[in-house]
Amino acid sequence: MDNDFRLGDWVVTPKLNALSCNGRVVRLEPKVMQVLVCLAETGDIVSKQTLMRTVWADTFVTDDVLTRSISELRKAFADDPKNPQYIQTIPKGGYRLLIPVSGMKNGNVAAVANGNGTPNATAGRLAQATATPQAPRTSRLLSVTVATLVGVAIAVALMAFYAAKRSTANRVQVSPGRVMLAVMPFQNLSNDPQQEYFADGLTAEMISQLGRLPSDQLGVIAWNSMIHYKGVKASEDDVASALGANYILEGTVRRSGNHVRITAELVKIGQHSHLWADSYDAELGDVLEVQSRVAREIAREIQLRFTPEQEARLKTPTSLNGEGYEAYLKGMFWTSGNGAGIRDQIEHFQKAINLNPLYAAPYNGLAGAYIQLASFGYAPPHETYARARAAAEKALEIDPESGDAYLALGWIEWRGEWNFAAAEENFRRAIELNPNNSQAHGRYSLYLKSMGRFEESLQEINRAMELSPLDSYSQANAGSLLGVMHRDGPAMERFHRALEIAPNESYVHERLGAALLWKNRNQEAIQEFEKARALSNMQPEKTAWLAYAYAASGRKQEAQELLAQLNRVWQEKREYLSPMHMAFVYIGLHDNDGAMRWLEEAYGQRDEWLVYLHVYPEFDPLRSDPRFQDLERKVGLIQ
Repeated sequence: MDNDFRLGDWVVTPKLNALSCNGRVVRLEPKVMQVLVCLAETGDIVSKQTLMRTVWADTFVTDDVLTRSISELRKAFADDPKNPQYIQTIPKGGYRLLIPVSGMKNGNVAAVANGNGTPNATAGRLAQATATPQAPRTSRLLSVTVATLVGVAIAVALMAFYAAKRSTANRVQVSPGRVMLAVMPFQNLSNDPQQEYFADGLTAEMISQLGRLPSDQLGVIAWNSMIHYKGVKASEDDVASALGANYILEGTVRRSGNHVRITAELVKIGQHSHLWADSYDAELGDVLEVQSRVAREIAREIQLRFTPEQEARLKTPTSLNGEGYEAYLKGMFWTSGNGAGIRDQIEHFQKAINLNPLYAAPYNGLAGAYIQLASFGYAPPHETYARARAAAEKALEIDPESGDAYLALGWIEWRGEWNFAAAEENFRRAIELNPNNSQAHGRYSLYLKSMGRFEESLQEINRAMELSPLDSYSQANAGSLLGVMHRDGPAMERFHRALEIAPNESYVHERLGAALLWKNRNQEAIQEFEKARALSNMQPEKTAWLAYAYAASGRKQEAQELLAQLNRVWQEKREYLSPMHMAFVYIGLHDNDGAMRWLEEAYGQRDEWLVYLHVYPEFDPLRSDPRFQDLERKVGLIQ
């Protein structure tokens, strides 16, 4: 099948052999993806014999290959086989999915993509291999109407996305006087498909290394945009149009034990010829030195000019313990984005630190993981942010010029500690050290927005989009910012672009819904919030936004029904729910006292969303209330 579908919080993209959840992308071997599609397509127990006949119809293999595929799926979902939440083993029966499936049509026998993007007839063979009629799918929690709507929206928007990449209207504008480099995802030539994370990790680390080159002369497209090209053959024109790139770096990785062979080729778009190519053999612990050599070779080929300080930053790194470096890459690229997955990341980073205690990168990874735990509500914020700070400060102790460490400290000071002056200092230092870091520009933009400095915020989010044109979060954040600035036409352009890139990203629909409410386009806003809620598997935050939209539109009974659900979530503590989002619902119901009670609860918990008190239009009905003004002072947003 070509269309995406959902497994609970996860979005499955068979065409790209990818799973994604909360911004985290996990790559699967093509055959492993086909096993997952078969399980989802059937919606019931699938015997081992059926899976073998379906996925490996033209190949002689043993049952071990199926066992390994199921194991890979469980790793991707961070699923415990002893207490499964995703895939259940039926003794002498086979396997079945336990998680709700949505966005997949019953009886869909469309082709499943293989590793090169060409179709095969897996779904068709499944229909032939299954001897009994399909049982009705009883595990779906979403209505048929919503599932159909999501499926159609995904299919239409995906076609629009690939068309948009070739469209002149979406051609990326690059700052004059600079060239842009796109590092295509390195191809894994190892016989072990589990090494996909390794190839992805080397690509992302190569991008980071190249980001150290003089940014006034060279921009490097971020990994979260380049991931869209994994497993996809793209022409030079496609890359130039979608990313604004002048140069492309292509590479392959072959690993055997601790030995790694890396090839790299530099192509200038429009010349259709390789400017430079080389291959490198190294032990696993010496890969950083290879990356540094590649960066210097590219700098020479495109004739970059260095200051002594810039040249010093490209110094050859010391050798590392290979097992520790591998643990670091696993922490970055081999885990899901849910709470269990983030804790799995932390374990990998701790192992990397134990084996390479003087390597700064795992400490930065650890700080980022703790920030995610706090921001997503998976752990108490105060304690978790303190651990994030300790990891970031240790990274700076090892590498005083670690831009990632300053970026983590900026977020901690801003969202976790409400120390706004220190936060800005750290954000600016992070950008100074690595101006090619799109995430640094994006986070600094959010900080500036929360401070009401909208024009400066717009400059930073534009820079983030230049460095990562296919980042739906940046596009949506730009749309939200422009909406607050009452620049409605440009705002809608950014939202439409975000939907072209990621039509099934709940965050995009949520931000679009809020912007539509600001313009009193309430019915359209409700539709967007309904999509956001469905795509997030009924996440409490998305439910709160929908309840607020119902209340603001006069649909009080529906708002009250959702509010009762949210109160149960709050009381049972089953999932994290920000008190600030509860306050929105009471504002919509014109209950200012109720809204202030929830905002005081948010202050008591040091809820990080309170940094937006001063700028969110949703709070306009409370701005004249002395209690609200006092709350702004206590948070530190006004003097």
